[in-house]
Parts: sequence; C-alpha cells; structure tokens
Amino acid sequence: MFPHIFRYEISPHISVYLECKGVLHSSQSRFQKIEVVESLDFGRMLVLDGVINLTERDEFVYHEMLVHVPLFSHPDPLKILIVGGGDGGTAREVLKHEEIDRIRQVEIDREVIAVSKKYFPSLGIALDHPKVNVLLTDAIQYVREIEETFDIILVDSTDPVIEQSEGLFSVPFYRDCLNALTEQGILAAQVGDISFETNLVSAVFNKLKEVFPVVRIYLAPIPSYTLVPYSFAFCSKTIHPEMGLGLSRFGGSFQTRYYNPQIHQAAFVLPEHLRKEFEK
Repeated sequence: MFPHIFRYEISPHISVYLECKGVLHSSQSRFQKIEVVESLDFGRMLVLDGVINLTERDEFVYHEMLVHVPLFSHPDPLKILIVGGGDGGTAREVLKHEEIDRIRQVEIDREVIAVSKKYFPSLGIALDHPKVNVLLTDAIQYVREIEETFDIILVDSTDPVIEQSEGLFSVPFYRDCLNALTEQGILAAQVGDISFETNLVSAVFNKLKEVFPVVRIYLAPIPSYTLVPYSFAFCSKTIHPEMGLGLSRFGGSFQTRYYNPQIHQAAFVLPEHLRKEFEK
C-alpha cells in the first residue's frame, strides 16, 4: 500500500483515486490551501484547495491550448495580459511567440508563485523573464481600473466553484475585459468540465455571450482534470478562430508537444449533443 491516496471528484457520483508517494508541500496562504503531491502516474501535482491545478504529465496540453489557440488566431499579438497563472506555465507558452513585446501578469497569491518556482522550476522560471511583469494584486480590480489595452487576455484561473475565483466568471469582469482589449483583441479562458459540469459551463458561456460578439467553445484532453475533454472559451470582438490569422507563424523552430494547426481547427468541432447547447 502506498503511503498516500489522493482523491478528486469528477461529479457527486464519480471520484478518482490516485496512488501517490506522498505530499511534498502543504501550506495555507491568505487565499487558499496549497499542496504539492507526488503521484505515481502524473508526477508532481499542484493542488489548490483540494483541486488539481496542474500535473507534470499533462500540464503542457492545458497551457498550450489556452495560449496558442488565441495567439495564432490573432494577426499580430504584441501585448498580453495573463490573469492568474501563478505557476508560470501560461507565461512560458506565451514567451515562445518571439513577436510578443510584453506580458503583464496579475496573480493574487504570491505563495503559488513561490511554491511553483521551487517544485515546478521549468514552469516558474518564465515569471523571471524580462518580458514578464508580475503584479501581485486582485485581477478583478486591476482590469476594472486599467486604462491601457491588450491584444490578448488569458484567464488562467482556478475553477468558478473556488471562492476567490468566482468573480472572474462574472459579467462585470467580462465587460471590463472587453474594454481592455484592442479592436482585434481576443480573450481565452478555461471554463470547466463540459460533460460533468454542463450547467456550470453553460452559465459561463451565456455570460460571455452577453458581452462578446464572438464566443466559441473548444476542447482538449487533460486526463488529470476529468475523464473527457476539458473546455475553454474563445471570445473576441471580430475575429473567429477558424480564420487562423496567425497560423502562418507556426512552424520552423516553434516547439509544441500537443498544439498544431490541425489541432487548432479540430478543437472547435463539437459533438452533436454539445453543438445544440454551445453553438447558438
């Protein structure tokens, strides 16, 4: 018997149990409980308030799809705003785009950054890059008061069921994001488990539809999160993802482990039972 079993809930009736070597770190910040758990199949896992935030085995799928889908949909992204993302994975992927001028990252919990730099150094090191400016503050207030605009806003937050993230899934926050985008600006965000949390994802989708002219759901398989593909939202004023306005930049020395132009297009193809709900 292994010394530690980690349990996470897919739905009220489905739970997954992971055999683990043990807990490498456990602390309570001002905002949440932060743990690093060493699992046998997923490697190290960053767990926030009992919910898996990332794992060494499949974090690249999440971060590549959150970042590259919107950035390769934009013709010339220069200024990026990251909301959350204290582990550094989102910034790491953005930095692969050499044309990016600067990255503003707003993270409320400095302890997430510190823990990530210690236990996930290949991710956390991105936050020390000279193009990345990290602000330790409340993103909701920051976006409400900001006067500059960004080409891309990436919302890399914990789930809406987590108390401190609830406001990041609200209509007022989305309106503030819309105002903080350039005319060709794009917002991308993780929006939850579309199969086992359909009502929750639908509620977020409808809030986004209130604000953005273009809203599309796209999917990617992240086994440590759920049993089925996980869902993201693509939102913009004018740009549709299938236009692929920046896909010509992919290739050459650009390195990914999951994302490619074919995945970019295929991720937006929804099965019939989801099309009826999310292609309105």
